[in-house]
Amino acid sequence: MRIISVVQFRPRLASCVADVSDNLRKVDRLIHDAWAVGSQLVVFPELFLTGYSFMSGEEAAKVAEPWDGRTFKSMRDIAVQLKSYVAWGYPEVDGKNLYNSATVVGPDGSVACKYRKINLWGNDFLWATPGLDPALIVPTEIGMLSVVVCRDLRDEIPKNIPRTASENATMFPMGKPDVVAACVNWGRGGFPPVSWMDFVGDNKCVLAVANRWGKEEASLGFSQDFGHGGSAIVEPNWKVHTSGLKFGEDCIVSAALEDLTTRRNS
Repeated sequence: MRIISVVQFRPRLASCVADVSDNLRKVDRLIHDAWAVGSQLVVFPELFLTGYSFMSGEEAAKVAEPWDGRTFKSMRDIAVQLKSYVAWGYPEVDGKNLYNSATVVGPDGSVACKYRKINLWGNDFLWATPGLDPALIVPTEIGMLSVVVCRDLRDEIPKNIPRTASENATMFPMGKPDVVAACVNWGRGGFPPVSWMDFVGDNKCVLAVANRWGKEEASLGFSQDFGHGGSAIVEPNWKVHTSGLKFGEDCIVSAALEDLTTRRNS
């Protein structure tokens, strides 16, 4: 059996590095909960230590960091401590560009894959550069693994992203994953969203969705409400696992699944 956990967490919108560190301290209990159940994959939400509602590149830049920056080092230590694959979302700075990114680190501390959000949404357009590369699929002990960010669950490449004639317009032009870690800040609506179920149906994969919840007050008088959250693990047969879910609270959702490496051959 493979145990997968997704973390539901409401961060404080960060305006400085100290706020990022404070959010990391607050998530410590959830990390312990994932360790207690023996999770082999732990997924955290999109921008989970900074919040989402940046109103400019200048605001995002105050807490953005290189892919191998301070948050990477902390998450790498957590992956080694948990002996687990760990996926998380963060604002990445690379030269003059900012990205809404995600990274997966393995239980030995090595980088399994990195990704930059392609399908921007809402506040992303105020600060983030869209990624250009489809999601990677990498072999791991728990199956062929990939990571995407929120609206990428539309499972298509936007028309403004360059691609060769040989590529089709999907997130996975080179094959299909067994497991997809989805770092999201999903808003109000039905649970589970139809987009999640369609994604699972199209890709015949396990989808591990880590969502945030709650209101967020930004600058310029702007605020948005992500609702009561809702995180889940969805199997290819559309079975939805919600064990541990508490709407409107920080929590983890976990599921024990069959050996995922044999799923495609069954």
